[in-house]
Amino acid sequence: MQSIPVQSWNFEHESVIRIGRSTDNHVILYSAVVSRHHVEIRKADVGWEIVNLGANGTYLDGKRVTQVPVEDGVIIRLARSGPNVQIHVGDQAFAHPASNHGEQTVGQAEPNQSSTVATAQASAANSSEARVSTSSVAAVEEPVTLPIVTPESGFYRQTAVDAEDVAIANAARRVLPSPCCHQFADSPHLFCLECGKPLREIGLAGDYHLVKALEQDEVSVAYLAWKQGQTFILKTLLPTWLEQTAAIAIFEQEARQLVTLAHPALPKFREVFLAEGLPYLVMEPVYGRSLEQVVLTDGPLPKADVIARIQGVCRVLAYLHQHTPPILHQRLKPAHLIQPVHPAAPLIVTGLTPGRSIAPPQGKAEYVAPEQQQGQPAIESDLYALGPTLVYLLTGNSPDVFYAQREQGFRFYAEYVPGLTADLVAIIRKLTNPQPNERFAAAQEVSAALQQVVQSTVEVVGEDIVR
Repeated sequence: MQSIPVQSWNFEHESVIRIGRSTDNHVILYSAVVSRHHVEIRKADVGWEIVNLGANGTYLDGKRVTQVPVEDGVIIRLARSGPNVQIHVGDQAFAHPASNHGEQTVGQAEPNQSSTVATAQASAANSSEARVSTSSVAAVEEPVTLPIVTPESGFYRQTAVDAEDVAIANAARRVLPSPCCHQFADSPHLFCLECGKPLREIGLAGDYHLVKALEQDEVSVAYLAWKQGQTFILKTLLPTWLEQTAAIAIFEQEARQLVTLAHPALPKFREVFLAEGLPYLVMEPVYGRSLEQVVLTDGPLPKADVIARIQGVCRVLAYLHQHTPPILHQRLKPAHLIQPVHPAAPLIVTGLTPGRSIAPPQGKAEYVAPEQQQGQPAIESDLYALGPTLVYLLTGNSPDVFYAQREQGFRFYAEYVPGLTADLVAIIRKLTNPQPNERFAAAQEVSAALQQVVQSTVEVVGEDIVR
């Protein structure tokens, strides 16, 4: 096994050092098993800590870790077959042999290294210097089997997509001694593990290579796409709408409106372009688990956790609804609420797509307001969806079973949902009132009502303690 010479990067006055294969990291490691943002070394209250971000995991002494304190000289491994990273903290770090191999400033790493060895420096809180030294001792990486996302499962409900994407950035950065032979191009792979390029394509849209159809609704279709070593999501109109010039114009207009959005809890919409008369919206992928998947896997979420998450969704809705005219989501449901891989990252509200005003979304009826089903969506329609979403997250029960024709007509009966407190029942009943003018008027009102539930819960607990 051939060793790799140590390289070093120096940092001063940094409280967070991010390591991964993406070029926006402090330390860039070009490895097929390293995630775009794989691990962070953070300044803690006392010392430093290691926080895993990568889909393939971070390992200490052969055990996968999520968040651990830094001990001087500790060695972690990025993925099971990835580079080893050694961390030195304190003044003695400057005397570490890694520096003898030469130091580099951030962004000056040689891109033709198949495995990278790095040394990073950071400033400790007491003004003493800390060195974070990373090194790779393995020149040969084990082949990685990449998962595939099926059209039926939906792209945003997957956690393993990042593992499929990890090899892609190498295409634009790695210098191969000879043309790639795609030796790992067997059926499970979408991209070559050697060069990172797509193994199969279903089409070309401008400079974007369409790799796989992910999902579609009544108006649009989404594709996994590749361009210059990076993956994106492209959305465009279904072929059935191509003969309608008005539909094309509306799709393009709404897509350009989405590009102007800037909110930390929304996906990043990058650009809109036309290719052969069709408008395309380009957005960055969102990696993580949907709350639908979380509940299916782990069970219902704690009450305080659910309220906090829904309040975050309310902030997104308030941001969208403040535009002129208001931007309506129209597809709110647990499957479109994504918890990113990083546990500290905010919940991401996905499912926002151009073409919403061309045809009413059909989706799951249990999350769709009556007026929206009739093609007349409004701000109150988005708020309606919060009611069934609350029920699913709190109980794990499908909201569909609580719709019934009873004494008050056909509606959602929150009072029949088991395990809900009276204050939550009242909020959900108001959210799901068949008449839009009887619901909350704004997302801020919903958030305030949920905050009162939190405060009342704290007060009851306090009384119990006093007694």
